[in-house]
Amino acid sequence: MVLQYSYGTALLEGDVTMIKITISDIAKEAGVSKSTVSRVLNGKPDVLPRTKERVLEVIEKYNFQPSALAVSMAQKKTNCIGLAIPHDIDYIFKNQYYSELHRTILKIAHKRKYLVLLLCCTDLQEASNAVRQKRLDGLIVISPVNSHLAAIQTFKDHEIPFVVIGSCPLDNSIYQIRINDYKGIVCAIEYLWELGHRDIAFINGPMYLPSSVERLKAYHDITFKYGLKKYDYEGRHSLESGYKFATIVLDEHPEVTAFCVSSDYMAIGVEKAVFARGLRVPEDISVIGFDNIPISEQVTPTLSTIDQFIEEKAIKSMNILLDIIEKKDIKYPYIINIEPKLCIRQSTAPKSS
Repeated sequence: MVLQYSYGTALLEGDVTMIKITISDIAKEAGVSKSTVSRVLNGKPDVLPRTKERVLEVIEKYNFQPSALAVSMAQKKTNCIGLAIPHDIDYIFKNQYYSELHRTILKIAHKRKYLVLLLCCTDLQEASNAVRQKRLDGLIVISPVNSHLAAIQTFKDHEIPFVVIGSCPLDNSIYQIRINDYKGIVCAIEYLWELGHRDIAFINGPMYLPSSVERLKAYHDITFKYGLKKYDYEGRHSLESGYKFATIVLDEHPEVTAFCVSSDYMAIGVEKAVFARGLRVPEDISVIGFDNIPISEQVTPTLSTIDQFIEEKAIKSMNILLDIIEKKDIKYPYIINIEPKLCIRQSTAPKSS
């Protein structure tokens, strides 16, 4: 395909004024057609050497460069991708899980000469429209909720380039980068069990997230395995939510000696609630989070947590999406399961006697 550039800029010698010059101007002065000029600009081999030399002389004379907009229009490519997150912008930038994903994605996009448009949307209709109207080349959907599944199926049906960071229980032919949520919770509870804790509360995320469904199943299975009493609550991945539900647990179940929490921010809220009772972490209550965001190492005591390798998820999702957009061979499977890792820090200790 020959790209038809419509306009560009030229800088005349001895003059600092940028003037608009069209491909028609280049073609007229070189005595060739516009399509010939386009073939020269695109490096096509089917141009006679003498003709190519004549066109290049005119291009050099005017220092002609096609505009970035003209190039993208000609290629039907925007070099812009969408990052769709199902939360409002305040929540996104307060939550380091999303901001860390965003930061890594921006770094990769800059390196590969793409722009990133952040879409804070409760549904994915805006994102779908942007791609179908050629305002975006593709999408990364982070933490899709159950209400997004129909839109994601539409992306697939219309062959919209997209990758999901998180779980997407539609089928096995959607590119998705996800942590093994089930294994992460099992690992956390087993570690607390080994420390001697037998009354372990679990504060989960909202159940409209597929990851929360997996984590709750893991908590139920592992507590059944060890014959433990269940104390599970549905939170909202915020410090305030962690504080609220920890307060409820401490009021209603003083026998609880440890908390497994489905995000680091909620876990920090749990610690605040423990301190507000005059109790100590980890001497009286052990707390383990999930994410391994930077703040988990900055609080006192430092937070034991489950590392879900945020940077790795961002890198792999971007590499896959850009390879799809650029029609390269995809070397990754559709589903990439990242194994979680237990990070032991100061907020967990053996149960006090």
